[in-house]
Amino acid sequence: MALSGRHCDAVYHSRPLFFRRAGLMTMLNPQLKQPLYLQLAEQLSDDIQTGVYPVGQKVPSVRRMSELRGVSVSTVSQAYARLEDLGWLSARPQSGYYVCSNRRPECRHEQLPLSSPEEQPTEVTKSALITNMLAQLNHPSLINFGAAIPDSSFLPLRQLQRHIQQVSRYQTRQALEYQFAPGYEGLRQQLAVRMSNAGIHCHSDDIIITNGCAEAITLCLRAATQPGDLIAVESPCYYGFLQLASTVGLKVIEIPTDPETGMSLEALQLALSQWPIKLIALTSRFSNPSGALMPTRRQEKLVELANRFDVGIVEDDIYGEISFAETSAAGRKQAQEDGSFSVAKAFDRDGRVMYCSSFSKTLSAGLRVGWCVPGRWYQQVIDEQTFTTFSSSSLSQRVVHSYLQNSHYDRHLRQLRRQVTDNLPQFVDAVERYFPEGTRINVPKGGYTIWVALPEQANAERLYYLARERSISLVPGSLFTNSDQFDHCVRLNIAHPWSDQTHQALKTLGALAQQLADGDP
Repeated sequence: MALSGRHCDAVYHSRPLFFRRAGLMTMLNPQLKQPLYLQLAEQLSDDIQTGVYPVGQKVPSVRRMSELRGVSVSTVSQAYARLEDLGWLSARPQSGYYVCSNRRPECRHEQLPLSSPEEQPTEVTKSALITNMLAQLNHPSLINFGAAIPDSSFLPLRQLQRHIQQVSRYQTRQALEYQFAPGYEGLRQQLAVRMSNAGIHCHSDDIIITNGCAEAITLCLRAATQPGDLIAVESPCYYGFLQLASTVGLKVIEIPTDPETGMSLEALQLALSQWPIKLIALTSRFSNPSGALMPTRRQEKLVELANRFDVGIVEDDIYGEISFAETSAAGRKQAQEDGSFSVAKAFDRDGRVMYCSSFSKTLSAGLRVGWCVPGRWYQQVIDEQTFTTFSSSSLSQRVVHSYLQNSHYDRHLRQLRRQVTDNLPQFVDAVERYFPEGTRINVPKGGYTIWVALPEQANAERLYYLARERSISLVPGSLFTNSDQFDHCVRLNIAHPWSDQTHQALKTLGALAQQLADGDP
């Protein structure tokens, strides 16, 4: 017999080891060999799967659950910790535990195949659409599922404001002078320490501060190639790689890429043996747009291939610190094995990997503080920067140095990771619920984006224009390749506050996608 919520509460108090499960009563049995906390965790996960606790809902506090189930606070704490490790719950500081099941979308994730790009080198031709898209992103009424940057509410704006004021007041002369390449030494020293987290052991003198990650990549491309050279990229590939290659006068060949483990090293080896590839450009941690994470062993094998064929690597690690695994103890253990805590540069022994990153995705895009470790091309990068932009803004460099020096950054990263991790299941759930039948989703292990494959008859570029008319931005998949293989795909930014407006915008996108899938204009 099903019981009402009020009746259930009465039973909880009178029969303390009984547990409500999808409207029925299930007993926690102290006589079983399985500890009570594991019994409780198992039954709570069942409740989440059957919808008793929907995604995004707060579950009862530890103390309240202890009262309801008639078990100790310690038992409930262990059960919640277990569910957090398994990905069913997430803890929000000073708020409690929330449901964040990531189990449902896994089946769709598995359906996304290895990409199949053109086998010939090509030139880049899609700059007009990118320019059009970027021009719209700062419009105040726009719901931003387009740019892969966190909403300003996710960023430590007040703290940065204080550091800007402090630097402006106490370091006025230094902040307003030229800061020539390679950049402010204090900041480079801090970066050298931080990069050890990814297995990179370098000296501050190996680092060059840049105007964001885009300049770092551009400088490395210019330093290691000549116009007309050929570079290998992922497929899908961050459209910035493609456009920067075009501005430098390079041709690209796209390498088949797995949406989970990244660039196919087998296909890369074949391409290296057939074509005069000068450079490999990729993101080993949480690639854009697919979110792929190259396992540690494959990162090492990538560097071995580069050594064998004597080519360089440009590694973009701009999302490397946004790992969802770092929000739980079990996740951190798994991350040690799957590549979240390492990059290809960590396996570089002769300076052929040019590592690039930035604070644009974690602190502020407007400060324009990035950096690179260009290895054997260090002097060429210094020369390129000295005679173009000199270096990043002196004020920005000192502000970021001041912020890092006061130990704010790691605390901020923990909160940022948690916010995005909590968003992920809600975005995925909305896409599954509202988008057309046959839609497939790649669920990443980090970063800010989900890669969505619509039914093939739904044109994503058409969806982009329809959505823009309704003040919603997204990025069509056609921008991430020089072929037409991703014309039915879209990239969505999940680093956007979850709200009724966000939910409704995804529902609108789903309805528009359904129209296109049905053949409506």
